[in-house]
Amino acid sequence: MNHSKFNMLMKVMALFLLVVASYGVNAQCSAPTGLSTSGITATAATARWSPVSGATSYDIEIKPASSSDWTPYFYGTTGLQCIFTSGIQSSTTYDWRVRTNCPSGSSNYSQTQFTTGAIGSCIPPVGLSTSGITSSAATVSWSPVSGAFGYSIQFKPTFSGTWLFAYDLTYSTSETIYGLSAATTYDWRVWSNCSLVEASSPNSGQFTTSGSTPPPTSCPGPYDLSTNGTTSGAAAILLNTDVKGKVSPKNDIDHYQFTISSGGTITVGLTTLPANYDLAVLNSIGTQIGISKNKGSKNESISLTVSAGTYYAKVFPVGTANSATSCYTLKVQTGTAAKTMAIATPENVYQDFAINLFPNPAGDQLNVLVEGVDKNAEIKVYNLMGKLVMQRQSSNLLTQLDISKFPAGIYLLNVNNGKEIKAAKFIKQ
Repeated sequence: MNHSKFNMLMKVMALFLLVVASYGVNAQCSAPTGLSTSGITATAATARWSPVSGATSYDIEIKPASSSDWTPYFYGTTGLQCIFTSGIQSSTTYDWRVRTNCPSGSSNYSQTQFTTGAIGSCIPPVGLSTSGITSSAATVSWSPVSGAFGYSIQFKPTFSGTWLFAYDLTYSTSETIYGLSAATTYDWRVWSNCSLVEASSPNSGQFTTSGSTPPPTSCPGPYDLSTNGTTSGAAAILLNTDVKGKVSPKNDIDHYQFTISSGGTITVGLTTLPANYDLAVLNSIGTQIGISKNKGSKNESISLTVSAGTYYAKVFPVGTANSATSCYTLKVQTGTAAKTMAIATPENVYQDFAINLFPNPAGDQLNVLVEGVDKNAEIKVYNLMGKLVMQRQSSNLLTQLDISKFPAGIYLLNVNNGKEIKAAKFIKQ
């Protein structure tokens, strides 16, 4: 081979190696960029990063800045955010890092830092006002709170000691409370949710609906039929209306049918109990989907997010409890949209058993917060045709579901803790 041909061959080989090397570099898994931390409170923070082309998932780790030991927080998430709640302490600086997982391997970590606030930094809303008052509705408003990602609203007649959820979680600073009684004075209160486990104290307001006072309900009312010991003999009751009934003789069980025309939040309440009665909500085939079992004559209340359909309220005694002279009061209070379960309340951050779905509507990832479960909970997701499309077992407070392959639409999620089932609806965008 002459010298000129040899030089040409070397140039071709060098060009080939350069192309191969360039392709190999481009094929490497790139580290995430655009790291940011928001929603920082005393006990939580939300980490976000930009998408990486070719990524299959991401791994997130966290540690106190004073420590050299990284703790795996969430491996294999397909979303672009991670909410830190577990083990987060107030007034502490944390490092967090994220890496990309690709078919070719994993990238280096990208890292950033945040500092949590002090306990009590979640402040209640101010500037409360009420407008648009009618005989059955009122619009309540307040000023936004820095650091709050959502708000919870409760209301009650002034004479009542039982608060009802109007909105378990709203991202707005103005909402309308429906299903009110005419010529009645109501108290309402709102508090800030600054993290999954941190809520402010509430601030309260008051308003009086218009219209004339409704006549008192007879005891027992017309819906307490002698046939309502089973669902097949239950009378259909009106929503947002007091229903009077008696548990007599002992072992008497009363069922009431109600229909939800469009999915949303409902609160089923049982008040004016003369003895120790419990309350349950059943679906159309008689399966229990909610229960309230307080001791003595304490009021019972069940908050659920349900789809359109037929349901039953079941009032039943504990032991031989009954009263031939005094009535209980049952009321099915409706909301206006598919809200989620409460994140936190001023009285008690963790509820006995509750679920919260966020964001809702959701994109590729749905976060499922399950409160009050000390062992594995079964999570099932159904489409509107009733087909099971996902099933998971989880013992974590927060479970992240990959719903990127779900078609856009409305889905029902059930969580079974082994004793009862909670249901909530979410929208896949």
